[in-house]
Amino acid sequence: MNKTVILSAAAGILLLIGASLQAQEPAADDQLTRLLKLRLGSEQIAPPVETEIDGVYMTRFGNRFAYLLEGGRYIFVGDLVDLEQGRNLTELSRREMVVDELAAFGSEKRVIFPAVDEEKAVLSVFTDTSCGYCQQLHREVEYLQQAGISVHYIPFPRGGNRGPGYQDLKQVWCSQDPLEAMSIAKKARPGDLDAAENCESAQYVDEGYQLGNRIGVSGTPSLYTADGTHFNGYVPYRELIQRLLMSP
Repeated sequence: MNKTVILSAAAGILLLIGASLQAQEPAADDQLTRLLKLRLGSEQIAPPVETEIDGVYMTRFGNRFAYLLEGGRYIFVGDLVDLEQGRNLTELSRREMVVDELAAFGSEKRVIFPAVDEEKAVLSVFTDTSCGYCQQLHREVEYLQQAGISVHYIPFPRGGNRGPGYQDLKQVWCSQDPLEAMSIAKKARPGDLDAAENCESAQYVDEGYQLGNRIGVSGTPSLYTADGTHFNGYVPYRELIQRLLMSP
């Protein structure tokens, strides 16, 4: 094994999965998956994949990543960091997962404020109309658009279907003019929202909430760049422009 080492986050854990698994390769998929489900308490176990480190395999459960050692006998839950190269390998995997998940949530399911003239970057924002910081960010969206950044809103009602913004989000997504409705719902413009009918787009509110839970969204606004980089919470527009367009 090279100088790459395994480091854990604060909640990282090392588990003994099964004393009988001593092979150099991971145990048979069905046996290993059964043990992972049993020990990790999750039904959503991704098939183990080989990492760049000999004998170390990666799996995912929900939005968490884990690493299998010694043919699957041990599992480490946490971040895998290459100290020599200064790379967080788990973060790279996490970003790839986010990119794939966001790509599956098509543009027809989003409320998009397009860039003015040439699009230079896309910012995906999980949002809730009842969130004060979401409202603050929305008042600055026009500056992002002028800088060439398209803002893609994805609905994420805090508290799910019992959350304070759930019905408003459905009204926005069902509106004939969702951009105008978004601005009204976030108190950036005066007006009233149309009643939310049982339109086809209403289901995207629930789908957006499920998507956010899969990738680990814990609050709003939650911002993601095209490469899966995550900014948690409100970020002033000047800083966003700097990060999205002017970073090396």
